[in-house]
Amino acid sequence: MSQVSEKTTSRSRNHEATEQKLTDACGAILLSKGPEGIGVNNVVEKAGVGKQLLYRYFDGLPGLVSAWLEQRANWPTAADLVGDRDSFDALSLKDKIKRIQRNYLAALREHPEITRLMASEILHPTAVTQVLESASDKIGRELASILQDLGEGDQQRMVDLSMVFYCMFSYLTMRAQTSPLVFGMDLNDDNSWARIDRLIDNLVDSYLD
Repeated sequence: MSQVSEKTTSRSRNHEATEQKLTDACGAILLSKGPEGIGVNNVVEKAGVGKQLLYRYFDGLPGLVSAWLEQRANWPTAADLVGDRDSFDALSLKDKIKRIQRNYLAALREHPEITRLMASEILHPTAVTQVLESASDKIGRELASILQDLGEGDQQRMVDLSMVFYCMFSYLTMRAQTSPLVFGMDLNDDNSWARIDRLIDNLVDSYLD
């Protein structure tokens, strides 16, 4: 390999390593302090790189947050919500709705960082939370898209019901992290989530009759 090629390869590796340091620092601060606690200065300090590199590689803090979301954030996808496609296609309409809602709730519970970020979007709106809002809204769009593609019954009623579940699950998983006692339930107790699981069945069965 020529000296020029070696230098080019070295610069590329340094570039990638620096980007990784910045995205790692961004994620660590977002998850520990929320969007309201992140800034250019504490990101570059934690990453151990110069401020100019953040702007060079990501064009500012919102661009860095977007890169972190693409790389690390575990937002549910349509595939996550549907699960195994063959078994999903074999379900009745009601059971399809129930599976989608259960998988959405499971995703929020398994990835509490999602609900921490969602809470910050509401309480502390900033340029950073605008980036996060676009990502979290994608969950709602995924839900609506799946339901509209089912091609059965009144799609608008199914979307309306999913909106209720979306708001309920988001609120409950946020409360689980900060104030777990709600409506006589302890959200640290699996029995409370079993009660919510039964509620999914009852609401779907009643609303879609």
